[in-house]
Amino acid sequence: MPVSKKKIIRHLAFLVLMVTGPAVLSQEGLLAQRISVRLVNATVGEAIGKISEAAGIHFSYNSSIIEKKRKITFSGIDILVSEALDTLTAQAGLEYAIIEGQVVLKKKKGKPENIVVPAKFTLNGFVRDKSGGEGLIGATLLVTGTVTGVITNSYGFYSITLEKGDYSLKVSYIGFLSREYSIALYQDEKLDIFLEENTALLREVTVNADEDNLAQQREQMSLVSIRPQSISRMPEFAGEVGLIRTLQTFPGITPHSDGSSFFFVRGGNKDQNLVLIDEAPVFNHSHLFGYYSVINPEAARDIKVYKGDIPVRYGDRLSSVVDIYTREGNMNRFGAGGMISPFLYGLQAEGPLIKEKSSFYLSYRHSNLSWLYRKELPYVDLYYFDINAKLNIKLNKNNRLYFTLFHGKDFLRNTEIGDRSGIEWDNRASTLRWNHIYNNKLFSNLLISGSLYNYYLGLTGLVWNSKISNANLKMDFSWYISPDNTAKFGFGLSGYGFNPGNLTADSVDSYFNKVPEYQSQEVFFHAEDEIALTPALSVKIGLRLPVWINRGPTSLYFFDEEYLPVDTLVIRNDSSYSAFVNLDPRISLKYRLGKRMAFNLSYGIIHQYFQMLSNSISPFSSFEVWVPAGPNISPQRAAQFALGCSGSPDALPLEFSAEFFYKRMFNQIDYEPHASLLLNPLYEGELRFGKARSYGIEMLVRKDKGTVTGWISYTWSRALRHFESLNGGKEYPAYYDRPHQISVFVSYQASRRSDFSATWIYYTGSAITTPAGFYNYNGYTVPYYDGVNNDRMPDYHRLDLSFQFRLNKKEGNFSHNLAFGVYNFYNRKNPVSINFNKIKTADGKFIVPADLFGTSELVVTRKYVLTIMPSITYKLKI
Repeated sequence: MPVSKKKIIRHLAFLVLMVTGPAVLSQEGLLAQRISVRLVNATVGEAIGKISEAAGIHFSYNSSIIEKKRKITFSGIDILVSEALDTLTAQAGLEYAIIEGQVVLKKKKGKPENIVVPAKFTLNGFVRDKSGGEGLIGATLLVTGTVTGVITNSYGFYSITLEKGDYSLKVSYIGFLSREYSIALYQDEKLDIFLEENTALLREVTVNADEDNLAQQREQMSLVSIRPQSISRMPEFAGEVGLIRTLQTFPGITPHSDGSSFFFVRGGNKDQNLVLIDEAPVFNHSHLFGYYSVINPEAARDIKVYKGDIPVRYGDRLSSVVDIYTREGNMNRFGAGGMISPFLYGLQAEGPLIKEKSSFYLSYRHSNLSWLYRKELPYVDLYYFDINAKLNIKLNKNNRLYFTLFHGKDFLRNTEIGDRSGIEWDNRASTLRWNHIYNNKLFSNLLISGSLYNYYLGLTGLVWNSKISNANLKMDFSWYISPDNTAKFGFGLSGYGFNPGNLTADSVDSYFNKVPEYQSQEVFFHAEDEIALTPALSVKIGLRLPVWINRGPTSLYFFDEEYLPVDTLVIRNDSSYSAFVNLDPRISLKYRLGKRMAFNLSYGIIHQYFQMLSNSISPFSSFEVWVPAGPNISPQRAAQFALGCSGSPDALPLEFSAEFFYKRMFNQIDYEPHASLLLNPLYEGELRFGKARSYGIEMLVRKDKGTVTGWISYTWSRALRHFESLNGGKEYPAYYDRPHQISVFVSYQASRRSDFSATWIYYTGSAITTPAGFYNYNGYTVPYYDGVNNDRMPDYHRLDLSFQFRLNKKEGNFSHNLAFGVYNFYNRKNPVSINFNKIKTADGKFIVPADLFGTSELVVTRKYVLTIMPSITYKLKI
C-alpha cells in the first residue's frame, strides 16, 4: 500500500524529535538552574570557575580569547544560570553556546563598544550609636565574602557604589555588636544603620578577620586612633586620665617632662603640633602649668593623631595634628554624670531637645586645690575650670547643624602683693558646622570657627598680656566616586591677630616701648584623591595651596648682618606688606601583601606661617608669644619621608606596625644666648635661623581584644639642629632629642566589675647645656661652656598603676565606680632641671647666685616635680 506524503513527514519529524529532543531538553534544564554567585573585580578565569562550581557545568574555550586585564563584577542570589552567563559574557566581550552539555565560549563578534556596561547603584547613609544617635567615626561596612567595603567619615557618613544585585552587608565598630543587612541594590538606596554597644563585655570585640583587613587597608600610615574607652582605662594622675599623657605612650610622640602637657612629634618643636576641638584650633592645651590637659576625656568622642602623611585638608603645622571630635549628645534620652576626687570635680549632662531631631551635651570641670594651701597661704587663690557645650540639630535627612563652645581658664593670684598680681590664661574656641548631602556620592561640611588665647602676668600694678586670635571659614567636600576612588577637596579663609606681649592700657608705662602687633590672612585650597590602582595597590595624591598675607597697621624693624637695628617702617593702614605663596604636595602609596600585611610609603611638604617664641625649657614657663612669618622671619618648611609596614598574625589577636621616617626642617628658630623676648620690640634681632633634621624607627605591638589588652611601643630617633651662628656652626641635639623611648600599657579586666591597668614609661634624658669646667675669678667660681646641649639629664622612667571597681552589681543606665591610682609607684625622682651656680650656706640653704665672699665648693642641685602620688576618684553616670 502506498504511503502518503503527509505520513512520511510526520514520521521524519518524530524521528528528528527522538534524536534531538534530549539535547534540547538538556540545554533548557542546564540554563534553567538557579545559583547564587558574587564576583567583585574578579578575572574572567575566576568568574568562569565560580559559575562552573556553583552550577556544576563545564566550560570549553581557547584561553587566547580571554583578556587578562578585564575584570568581572556582578552578584545574584538564586538567579538563573542563563542570567549569570549573559552577564559574564557581556562584561567579558564573549558569547556562548551549549554544545553536548558544555558551555562553549568564543570571541564576540562586533566592536568592543557594543559591550554592555553593568548598571551600578549607590548605597549611602550614616552609622550611628543606637542608644544616643551619635555618628560612629571609622565604622566598617564590608560586603560579605569580599574585601570590598568602606569606612565612615568624621560624621559617620558612608557611601558605596556597587553593581546592581543582592548583597549581604556587615557593619561593625569596636565595642559595638556587629549587624548584617541583606541589601537588594537595584536602585540608589539610603540606609541609616544603628549599632548597639556591647554591654555584656566591652572588651570582647566581635570584629572578624575580613573587617580587620579592611580597616588596615583603609587606615593611613603614621596615624594613631584612640577611642575614649581606651583612655578611661589608663592610670590616673591626681583624678584625671589626661589625653596628652595617653598620647605620649605611643611611638613618635615625646613628652616634655613631669608637670608639662607639651609634647614633641618626630623631632619637631612643641609649637608645630595642631590641636583641634571640633575643627577649631586650641593654642594652649594645658591646665595648671601643664599638670592637666584642657581636653576633657569625658567630652571626647573620637581622637586621631597624624604624625605624618597628614591629609591636605590640614595645614599650618609641621609635625602633627591632634583631631578631637566631641560628643554630640543623646537624641533619645536624658543622661547625666559626674566625678569627684581630692583635686578635681566635674559634671556632665546630655539629652534631646526634640527627640530624634536635636540634642545637647554639656560638661564642666573645676579644680579642688584650695585645701592644699589655704592654711599656709591664705592670700593665694589658685584654680582652673573648663566648659564644653554642644548643640546637634537635624534639619532634615540631608542637612545637620552642630554648634560647639569650649572655654578653659587658669588663675593664680597673690592678693598680698596686689589685686592683679598673679598669672592667668584662658582658651576659647567655638564652631558652627553645616553638614549637607548633595546626592548619594557627594558630602560637604561648611565650617565657621573662632579661637582665642590670652595670657596675663600681673605684678605691682603692671599687667602684661600676650594674645593670639583666629577666625576660619572653610568648605570641605567628599566625593565617593566608587569603592576604589574617593576625592576630597575644599577651600577656606582664615584671619589671625597677634599680640606678642604688651602692657595693658590701664598699666602702660612710658618707660616700656610697645611691641608691634600683627594681623594676617590666609587663603587656601586643597584637593586629594585616593585611588585603588589594583586590588593590592592604592595611591593617594594631594596638594594644598596656602596664600599668607600680612597686613597693617604695625611697625617693622630691619637688622644688619650683626642683628643690629638699622631701619624702621611704620604701616599706618591695613595694606599688605608681605605675602607668601607655597605649594604643599603630598603623596602616599599602600601595597597589600596577602590579606593581613600592608606596606606604606609617604612623602609630603608642609609650611608653617606662625610660631611660638620661647627660650625656656622649663615645664612651668608660659611666657610664650606667637608671631607670624614676615620680612624678618621666613615660613618654616618641612619635608618628611616615611616607610612602614603593618599587619596582624593569623594565629594571634595582635596588630603590629613599624615605620621609618626622615624629616628635614628649614627656617627653624633658636635664640641668641641670654636672649631678651619680654617687652622687647626688637625681639627679632634676638632670633637665629637654621635647619634641623630628625629620623628614627617606631614600632608598636597592640592587642585590642580579650580581657587582657594593651600595647608596647619603642622608638629610636634623633632630633638634630644646625645653626651657623650657634655652637660654632656645628650640629647639636635638640632639647627633645631622646634616642630611646619605651612605653608599656597593660589592662586586665578581672571581672565584669573590676579592671587593673599599668603603664611604664622610659626615655633617654633630655639634652641640656652644662659647664665644660669652672675657674676662679676674684673669689668666684665661674663656669665656662664649649657647646650647646653637650650633656643630658638622667634617664626618665616611672610606673603608674590603676584599679577600677564598679559599685553597682547590675548593668544598666545607672552606674558608679571607684578608681584608685598611683602615679610614679616606685617613687622615681625624675629631675626637671639641674643647676650648677648654687652654693650651700652653713645652715644648709642654697643661695642663687653664688655671690658670698669666700665661696665654698660649688654644689650641683636638681629640681624634682613629682614623686609618688596616690589618688582616688568617684564617678557616677545615670
